[in-house]
Amino acid sequence: MPNLLEVRSLSKRFISEGGPFRKARSMHAVNGVSFDLPRGRVIGVVGESGCGKSTLARLILRLIEPSEGSVTFDGDDLMAKSPAQMRKLRARMQMVFQDPYSAIDPRYTVHRAVCEPFEVQGERPMADEVSELLEMVGLNAGLASSYPHQISGGQKQRVGIARALALRPSFLVLDEPTASLDVSVQAQIIGLLEDLRSELGLTYLFISHDLSLVKYFCDEILVMYLGRVVEAMPDTAAPARHPYTRTLMESTFSPDPSKRRLIAPLEGEVPSPFDLPPGCAFADRCPNASAICRKETPELTTDTGHAVACHHPI
Repeated sequence: MPNLLEVRSLSKRFISEGGPFRKARSMHAVNGVSFDLPRGRVIGVVGESGCGKSTLARLILRLIEPSEGSVTFDGDDLMAKSPAQMRKLRARMQMVFQDPYSAIDPRYTVHRAVCEPFEVQGERPMADEVSELLEMVGLNAGLASSYPHQISGGQKQRVGIARALALRPSFLVLDEPTASLDVSVQAQIIGLLEDLRSELGLTYLFISHDLSLVKYFCDEILVMYLGRVVEAMPDTAAPARHPYTRTLMESTFSPDPSKRRLIAPLEGEVPSPFDLPPGCAFADRCPNASAICRKETPELTTDTGHAVACHHPI
């Protein structure tokens, strides 16, 4: 299956400003991330808050500029595109945001919110296009005249999905699209995204901190820790090989009491992302860490497609 998206050594470094009593410091929000996303597949990116998931998404869409690396979308090198060329390309690659309450301008009606991508591209929607988009995401076309405060959170997220689909993209970045919704509404939105993927042939990059949801919804998983991919799992049912991933998986709530485990919490503090010391960033919290873990940064090495960055993989 051909790749729709190819990411190579993508990095983003932020520099804090220095002052009279402090020196400037650098932070790698994303550090050397590489992966391929085949057409029609779903890759999940999971990790704790602050690990670089959302920054990675914005780098891929070139909403922020990378420090190093490249992104190729459907054969086009995005780093070589001008702002005008990127505006046209973004018709084919859209984003669904985490918070539906702030993603829609409260002054806009649902109709105008869905029409916003057409305005950006200098196009005019066809007469029934907004109604068709609303029906596509399971909303009554009569909601088009409503304002955001008049509809529920789940309906707002459906409007956000309709807006993302307005220009008929082939690729969607889903940045925690269910995180602020009730559990029952989350299930409805995930079901909708599955149906749209099947009907429209969409490709997804799905970002979440909920590993159980990622395992259910995605074809492959990337696990991030402090800007790096520490494990790449082509089989979501495979056992974890990185100690951090294993802790995430074992701490996932199971509705079956017989399958629940008593998990020892991770010891130690998450290191500061500024000026990380050499070695593995997870070493101070890892029960398997040795001297080499604090000296050499482990490379992401592949074994039958399953890649892990660890000196002592499970």
